[in-house]
Amino acid sequence: MEATLLYDCRSELAEGPLWHAAWNSFLWVDIEGGHLYRYSLPDGQVTTWDFPHRLTMVIEATGNKLLMALDAKLALFDPKTESLEWLLDLHPDDSSMRCNDGACDPQGRLWVGTMSLEMTEGAAYLYRIGIDRKPHQMISSVTISNGLCWSLDGKTMYYIDSPTQKVQAFDFDQHTGDIRFKKDVILVPEELGTPDGMCMDENGLLWIGHYGGSGVHCWNPETGKLVDKIEVPAPNVTSCAFGGTDGKQLLITTARENMSDEKLAEYPLSGSVFAAEMPVKGAPVYSANF
Repeated sequence: MEATLLYDCRSELAEGPLWHAAWNSFLWVDIEGGHLYRYSLPDGQVTTWDFPHRLTMVIEATGNKLLMALDAKLALFDPKTESLEWLLDLHPDDSSMRCNDGACDPQGRLWVGTMSLEMTEGAAYLYRIGIDRKPHQMISSVTISNGLCWSLDGKTMYYIDSPTQKVQAFDFDQHTGDIRFKKDVILVPEELGTPDGMCMDENGLLWIGHYGGSGVHCWNPETGKLVDKIEVPAPNVTSCAFGGTDGKQLLITTARENMSDEKLAEYPLSGSVFAAEMPVKGAPVYSANF
């Protein structure tokens, strides 16, 4: 399969793709630029909002609002009024830390990871935040917290700390939100790039953006085997999300950060977003319950 260009934005670090069904739109962020994009699927119209922060995550929330991570803080954004309601700061005493990827579990609790701006090994955490808006450190000694998703039966959480080159599986208690490490289910060879953001399809397969791997790779978490690949005309693929009116379109984000002039000339669309028509639908994606 091959992806085609959806929108030529050439962001430094496009990330956080999201399908917003009520708006019939794809959303994504440019982390370093602090931009939030909304692409209306019916007419291709693009709306952008700008923030004086690193904007790393966008998730659908209640009341037609969006839950966002800005630097190390979480906030609710109202697109109609363009107002921010600040919720909490995950690292109030350390300006060298920022949020990265995040997702909600089936009960609407937010899971969001952090990372050091210097990418210091083991300096960060994966947090769980519920309706009480209190952060709980669930995984420590994280370096670059990235992809998160849950199995179709909700009993397993899959998680990527990118430099480990692994997808880890955790037993997930749906009632309490507690996790227990089960096993490493996927080990990504370095020649295929680094695992970044991911999503799941209706058959329980994982679709993972490979940074430096020029594509979205499909993995079977039961066998650990590579199943398929979507070719993307940009080397640094950051994440992906199912969406569209039939749930069979995959939005793919990419980055152009730290690329040489020669590489940018070879891959001029780096940092843009792409789409692929899929043979399957995506698994359910959950909104924030606050």
